[in-house]
Amino acid sequence: MRVVALLVLASATAFADGKTDEADGDRMMDKKSKPKAKAREQATPVADRTTGMCIDQEIADRLAIKRKRRGAVDRLFVKQGRHELTVGGGYYASDLLSGTYLIGGSYTFHMTDETAVEFGGGWTHANADIIRALEDGRATVLEDTYARMIFGESLLVWSPVYGKLRLGGSIVHFDLHADIGVGVIDSKTSRGAAGVVGFGIKLFMGEAAAFRIDARNRTFRQELLDERFLVNDSAITASLSLFLPFHN
Repeated sequence: MRVVALLVLASATAFADGKTDEADGDRMMDKKSKPKAKAREQATPVADRTTGMCIDQEIADRLAIKRKRRGAVDRLFVKQGRHELTVGGGYYASDLLSGTYLIGGSYTFHMTDETAVEFGGGWTHANADIIRALEDGRATVLEDTYARMIFGESLLVWSPVYGKLRLGGSIVHFDLHADIGVGVIDSKTSRGAAGVVGFGIKLFMGEAAAFRIDARNRTFRQELLDERFLVNDSAITASLSLFLPFHN
């Protein structure tokens, strides 16, 4: 019995020693394999991450380009926060009277590059030719056949378009604007309010000046030979503008 017990004990001890050696061998293999696996993780993922970052950056750049507004032009002439003084003249066409000249001026404050408020005024006169013809037809004599007409107006100005064009050998920056507002008329044939709409273009010269062309229509009531009419008088003017301060 003692011999059997000793044999069983020796077998158990040998089995335990085998398991221990196997575990030790596994641990040694793990220790040897971990640095290699770590090296592979450090080598391959870095390249993958670099490639991924490059791809992500390229996609971001493409998206940024797509998000950029098409046709955008850098503003070399900045109007925001500046004061514009304008003087000019042009041609005034009346519904009831003959066309004649017009002189005027305005002050504009630019709240942004796209929006502004403008206060202006002008002076013209009633052309005598058509008045004399009316006198002959009705045997009516008007006191003043060269009656002056003065008007003042307040406008909101919107400039949605800014661009550049080539004139001769130089590049000129410009904007297109639309106007809407109200005004008052003072003349022998009309005294009252007027509605004003118009549009125009500004050609910028340097950083402090611009040449502008404006077309406007004024709607108001006019009285002539004891009759009242709703008229739409139009005018086109060419003007020079000075911007303060003198630099953007």
